[in-house]
Amino acid sequence: MGEDRALMIEVINLHKYFKDHHVLKGLNQKVYKSEVVAMIGPSGAGKSTFLRCLNRLEEPSLGKILIEGTDITATRTDINKVRTEIGMVFQSFNLFPHLTALQNIKLAPINVRRMSEKDAEERGRQLLKKVGLQEKANAYPDQLSGGQQQRVAIARALAMQPHMIFFDEPTSALDPEMIREVLDVMDNLAKEGMTMLVVSHEIGFIREAATRILVLADGCIIEEGTPNEVLKHPQHSRTQDFLSKIV
Repeated sequence: MGEDRALMIEVINLHKYFKDHHVLKGLNQKVYKSEVVAMIGPSGAGKSTFLRCLNRLEEPSLGKILIEGTDITATRTDINKVRTEIGMVFQSFNLFPHLTALQNIKLAPINVRRMSEKDAEERGRQLLKKVGLQEKANAYPDQLSGGQQQRVAIARALAMQPHMIFFDEPTSALDPEMIREVLDVMDNLAKEGMTMLVVSHEIGFIREAATRILVLADGCIIEEGTPNEVLKHPQHSRTQDFLSKIV
């Protein structure tokens, strides 16, 4: 990856312990603007913990994380300010059940970005159109399918105009027929140049959209490379074993 592109994330010697359990073991990584970095590996490898450390939803035990040059592990850092530039899409949709799709999307821009009601409404409708749900603006979450709820969650993340988006297994709670509609939205974001970190086992999506794959096992990055390199010519026996089970 060329150094001429903006460095978005730099991770230096990241460790995470849960009591005596050493979950992340000295990870080092750089992510550049417009990269789509997919993280794969067996369950319990530390993928979601790694992602959650990157916006301090989990507190790192040791090491440094720089987001666009700001050390988010420093005590003086206003983590909430940094988080406004990071979209996060979870496995569970986390929509407010008492708010419509449009209201869910408008909430943060109005309360955090201090956007006017009119501008937030306009942006919300644009984003619903972007994710193919313009006709669902007034629907409540329980009136939407899982795939539709996840697309609203993506629109909600985009409403803050983030510099990057983290996806933590965004399709794992969905029925198979709904997965594609969510992946299509993510694929379009990748094509538009959004910087994305994605924990997912959707190998078809990763093959098409990812610029790079990180393979995690036992809290370490055991292998990394382009989708072609990692998926077609895995070097590490753990990668080979993992891929044999899911491809």
